[in-house]
Amino acid sequence: MMLRTCLFLTFAFCVADVLAQDTYPWPLQPFDQSQRITGTFFEYRGPSNPHFHNGVDIPQLDGTPVYAVSDATVSAIDPNGSNAFVRAGRFAYVHIVPNPSLSLGDSVFAGQTVVGNILSGQGHVHFIDGFSGSQINAIRPGGGLTPYNDPWPPAIEDLAFSLQATGQALEPEALTGQVEITFRVLEKNADAGTSTAGLNNGAYFVGYRIHNRARTEVVYSPTPDGIQFQFDSFVSNAFVHNVFDADQASTSAHYYIITNNLTSQSAWDTEAVPAGDYTLEVFAGDTRDNVTSAFVDITVTRQDLVPPPPPTLRHATVQTDGVTFAFAGNTVPDLAGYHLYASADGLAWNRRADTTLFGPAEVPVAFPAALPTEPFYYLTAVDTAEVPNESRRTDVYAAATGFKNILIVDGFDRATGSGSWKQPTHDFVVRHGAALSENGFGFSSAANEAVNDGAVVLGDYDAVVWMLGDESTALETFSATEQALVQAYLEGGGKLFVTGSEIAWDLEARGSTSDTAFLHDYLKAAYAGDDAENLRGVGIWGEVFQGIKFAYGTNPYLEDYPDYFTPVAGGVAVLEYENGRIGGVGYKGTFGSGTETGAVLILGFPFETIGGSTARFKVMQRAMAFFFDDFTHTDALADLPHRFALHAPYPNPFRTETTLRFDLPEAAPVRLTAYDVLGRRVAVVHDASLPAGTHRLAWAATVAPGTYLLRLEAGTHQQTALVTKMR
Repeated sequence: MMLRTCLFLTFAFCVADVLAQDTYPWPLQPFDQSQRITGTFFEYRGPSNPHFHNGVDIPQLDGTPVYAVSDATVSAIDPNGSNAFVRAGRFAYVHIVPNPSLSLGDSVFAGQTVVGNILSGQGHVHFIDGFSGSQINAIRPGGGLTPYNDPWPPAIEDLAFSLQATGQALEPEALTGQVEITFRVLEKNADAGTSTAGLNNGAYFVGYRIHNRARTEVVYSPTPDGIQFQFDSFVSNAFVHNVFDADQASTSAHYYIITNNLTSQSAWDTEAVPAGDYTLEVFAGDTRDNVTSAFVDITVTRQDLVPPPPPTLRHATVQTDGVTFAFAGNTVPDLAGYHLYASADGLAWNRRADTTLFGPAEVPVAFPAALPTEPFYYLTAVDTAEVPNESRRTDVYAAATGFKNILIVDGFDRATGSGSWKQPTHDFVVRHGAALSENGFGFSSAANEAVNDGAVVLGDYDAVVWMLGDESTALETFSATEQALVQAYLEGGGKLFVTGSEIAWDLEARGSTSDTAFLHDYLKAAYAGDDAENLRGVGIWGEVFQGIKFAYGTNPYLEDYPDYFTPVAGGVAVLEYENGRIGGVGYKGTFGSGTETGAVLILGFPFETIGGSTARFKVMQRAMAFFFDDFTHTDALADLPHRFALHAPYPNPFRTETTLRFDLPEAAPVRLTAYDVLGRRVAVVHDASLPAGTHRLAWAATVAPGTYLLRLEAGTHQQTALVTKMR
């Protein structure tokens, strides 16, 4: 296979022949022997901060000395952070502790000068050939790190087809229109059984071709040799998602959109060949002429297999004549209308209405009767093809009658991007609606956009449950419009239960002054940190969630950055993580200039990720009991501690105050005493009886910096903990 010598012929620059053929030794001993690679040039880095990898990673133990690969002059040194580096000549050595004896302008010599040592925790040096914006592949054919032996061909997995315009999945035996082709490459740079980091790297080049079914003739090729992407030189990171699929790719999973161009999204136009049977070849290769091809039989058809774009369900609201659905549809010429599906549990779905009721017009449609046993709904769009094509479904929304009418606001828009949820639609309302339904409440649901434009009015509902998932700064947790609506609602005596993992991060850590004021004055919380580092919630005794314990954050998606708070402006801590950080804040009273008593609860993680329907039922039950004095229910406070236990103080060390959390299986007199290192008593923090449950005692230590012993006595039990006060 003849390879192009330039990266992407659409660019004006090529690797100069002298540079492309230049060779140099390895920066780690032994200099003249081939070494392993755990990161290749221009593989994917993401999904957070997506970009191309601009060098190669060479693994070795932390502390290993890193040597210059050529005689050069030091032009830059940065000793700070995990990306500390030294640059000498056109080469940069990253993730190292710079040699303290080196200074700018010093000379270094190949294989003799130690430029630094691999940083603790890094386990590799990131080696870059070239200056910023003009880096080249350091394991290129005929040049770069020498010798470099790589007998292992890449592996190809997960070949998939979809319509480029809509993302609709296609089967290989029924391809039509503009087709997008994706697949994963695992470039192996080591023997199987070694570190997976050496077995799942990015390819040097990738491409595709269409053969006749007998594979005796190439009937279509996007370029003369079929190669779409070949990685010799740096190009802008702005193009990274033209090369790699944003929905699937990660640092260890390199999914290529092989039908794209570098600078634009594109597709394979099946009109380029007659309808019929063919074989698709996709291939990937490394810099040592190891090439792997995968073949799949395909069929091109002229049958209309393209579904209409899906509608957007705006709200499902309980009305006197049933449930009213409002949606935004589409205007494709062959649109027949929409189908309505309903479910009792969000798992088994039945079609309850078709295009007879939901025609092509985008008008609110009232379903003739409420279905309390089937409260969950979604819509699809259907066309007029001989065999009708049906779009993917909308987000799932919910509506049912019951005690009061609660509005569930779906504020989660962060799909298929940098967040944890990767699907284009979601059904998180099911978990909120099920918890309300099991507690006997009625509910409606709406997209936040329907609230913003006034189609759904917060004040029409007895309480609002606002779900934000892991919505963050790019799409905003609460926009300025939403903040104004929530402020007016709470000032009028509204009741708001809001959950999400990035609310305080967005509003305070990355927000404006007005954003922060909204968080403090109306949600009654201040940002304390972006990662609570714990996936278990514990209700604080004496507050609304007392006695409840649960896990969260693993299903239906991974929650990796739960917020933790500091209560402010009258807010009270009502729930904490098991490490003592505050995960929930509650408040009852007036808001802003209002005179009506309202209430707010905020949790620093998504409600839908709470593990188990029983735990979600209990959390929702307590939230509604916090809002409504006339909500009668049987509440087993149980989940009481089974044994006496003292948990680690937090924070420790501390500056002004530390908190001790402990479990009492039964009521007991409790005494908490602080002693210095000489055994002298310096404070009695608490000396009174407490009921059974989990308790927190804060010590605001007005003592000198140093280490202290806290002794907790409860009935016949006694435990101690050491804490350190800093200056």
